[in-house]
Amino acid sequence: MRYTEKDIRNIPLTEFMAALGEKPVRFFENMKLYYAPQRDDPEPMLVVNTSTNKWYDHATDQTGDIIDLASLKMNPMLYMNPQDFILKYMNEYEQGKELSAMARRPQEPTVISLDVKKVKLTDFMKALGQENPVAADGNLRIYNTPYDSRHEPTMVINTETNLWRDTKSGAYGGIYDLAYELTGSCNMSELNRYIAAQMSSIQRAEAKQEPEVSKPKRGMCL
Repeated sequence: MRYTEKDIRNIPLTEFMAALGEKPVRFFENMKLYYAPQRDDPEPMLVVNTSTNKWYDHATDQTGDIIDLASLKMNPMLYMNPQDFILKYMNEYEQGKELSAMARRPQEPTVISLDVKKVKLTDFMKALGQENPVAADGNLRIYNTPYDSRHEPTMVINTETNLWRDTKSGAYGGIYDLAYELTGSCNMSELNRYIAAQMSSIQRAEAKQEPEVSKPKRGMCL
């Protein structure tokens, strides 16, 4: 799944702690004891109440919700607000779980006939649900970023070079780099399967739109 800002208040703190790489040290009914993610403590000092979805820090007497914890953990030089920090970590965590589940699932060998390197980025964006760019300027096409929760129009595709660049984050590259941003995977086989799966959907849709060629009727001989 993909989290958005409206989901943040409902995210269990235990899931957020897992996304930060923290596991509970001890359990007390509805209480879970953790090492505080924002510090390097010798003892676990942070308690999460799973009933209220709140946390309490025994070292500082601070308490709060997921946004308060994210504010303490995030680097203010990298993030403008804690919501962005939460969404980044939670979505990457979910992607990791999905990829792990795929890796454990027995699969039949997949034959990929698509030459991924020849796929046009504009066609790949159509497969991702963006039929048309937000704007165009010469050989440049501007799209809403498909891998960012805000979906801002900061992704620019150069149709001549078939490369893209994000004017906000600075990310750039070809179709594999874009697939990495979307999946978080560095495995070439997984990226190939992901791209092929996305492109197959648009290929099926185009096939349905092609008019059937009717065979000429045989004339009657007199």
